[in-house]
Amino acid sequence: MNDTELHLHARIFRTGTTWYADIDDAGDPLPEDPYWYGLYESQRAAIDAACNRIATLHRTKCNRLSLMPADARSA
Repeated sequence: MNDTELHLHARIFRTGTTWYADIDDAGDPLPEDPYWYGLYESQRAAIDAACNRIATLHRTKCNRLSLMPADARSA
């Protein structure tokens, strides 16, 4: 995997009446140390939040790469 790739996954599940969402990377998918997590009142809210967070992480990574000199990106 090169530095421009971002491999994340979201996990959504319910505990009682609360929906849980977390995002982790493919290399360490265990729930003990996620990149991000949240608790929600509905499944739809949990899915939307996880998708928005992944999009934000992707935009942040793209912005960082666009500020990096071209010769450093290909290294």
